[in-house]
Amino acid sequence: MSLLRSTFDAIGRLLTRFWITILAVLVGIGLPVLWIWIGSQFQDGTGPSWAALTIVHAGLVSSLIIIAALFSWFIARQNRRESSGSARVDWMRGMTEGRRSTSVSTTHPLELVIIVAVVVDLIAFLVWFFFFADPGTPFGQG
Repeated sequence: MSLLRSTFDAIGRLLTRFWITILAVLVGIGLPVLWIWIGSQFQDGTGPSWAALTIVHAGLVSSLIIIAALFSWFIARQNRRESSGSARVDWMRGMTEGRRSTSVSTTHPLELVIIVAVVVDLIAFLVWFFFFADPGTPFGQG
């Protein structure tokens, strides 16, 4: 029975990591690409327009604020559910009681989504910047 339970726990952790990665990629890359596409639909020519830039920035910022609010609501809801027992604050604990230890394992999966999304975005930007970005023709030299 213990082997079966540990197998299910390992599968659950693996699936959680898989969905964290998928959600992080969707939030980190999919959402900006979606708003760039929406902004491009409001653009007339090939040059950037203020309407398209405004739509992309306002949409992306508002989407990220909504996602952050939903994540914090889910995390607070789960923390309330878990702390409904007899949890004591640290300053009320006795010297012989065990202290809480914080580590990555106690980080909520939705927080890990944000961390992974930021890391994926940073790596994608650095790869693009150093290997694919074309500086173009410099202005003022002639």
